[in-house]
Amino acid sequence: MDYVRFQHLFQAEGLRLGQAAVTDMDAPVPSCPGWTVADVVRHSVLMYTGAAGQLRPKQRPVTPNARPGAGSAHPVTNSTTKGDLLDTYNRAHAALVTEMARRDPLDPIEGEALDPGVADGVDGDGPDPGTAGFLVRRMAREAAVHRADIEMAVGTPGPLDAQQALDGIDEVLGVLLPAHYDGGTRDGASGRTIGVHSNRHHWRLTMQRSGVTMSRDRGFADAAVSGEPAELLLYLWGRRPGTVVSQTGDRSVLTAFRRRLAASMV
Repeated sequence: MDYVRFQHLFQAEGLRLGQAAVTDMDAPVPSCPGWTVADVVRHSVLMYTGAAGQLRPKQRPVTPNARPGAGSAHPVTNSTTKGDLLDTYNRAHAALVTEMARRDPLDPIEGEALDPGVADGVDGDGPDPGTAGFLVRRMAREAAVHRADIEMAVGTPGPLDAQQALDGIDEVLGVLLPAHYDGGTRDGASGRTIGVHSNRHHWRLTMQRSGVTMSRDRGFADAAVSGEPAELLLYLWGRRPGTVVSQTGDRSVLTAFRRRLAASMV
């Protein structure tokens, strides 16, 4: 997927998130235990404003008359009213869309928080870390997942773009998991191999003490999970139950694997 496509996805998913949130800001979000819709919106504002700051070159400061929320690192608090929160969200989303359009995907960005790794044995297919392309890809994914969170809280979630979902699975397994991998963890996934399959796309991961080794062939696996791209992505993100995918092999391996995925999302 190219940079422009990620920009369009972020814009569309972000708009849908705001539209869904209007339904009920107080609704609990089952996929984010302890959070309400307002909490997800507040979290998204902070992500968007932080990302806009990373995309904004140091030599182009925020103008003195910039609207609130457009450049502030902390534009909202827990005491912000629901109406103000939605207004701030919409402005933060629009500001990030503007910053994305100003940058080239290969442009370096400021203060990249994630120190992403790439699973051993596999060349990364996505944008290089520390570039605008990498950050825009991340924001498109975050907007899509949190939009699904809110729609599941207030009604029926709409579909996710299948191509983005496949790219998201690749990002989860090839970037986020190895970036936060703890080789010292001893659990049911230690030393085991897990297969992940969707629409003729395959990922095969072995949890070693030295890190994650990944290939894109079917091969042997102690356990495997497969499903349609969107459902599989949300399952890997811990947003959907295991009933939405097909699971084979040692279920204890998949349980431990999913715990490791959850730890990589923080």
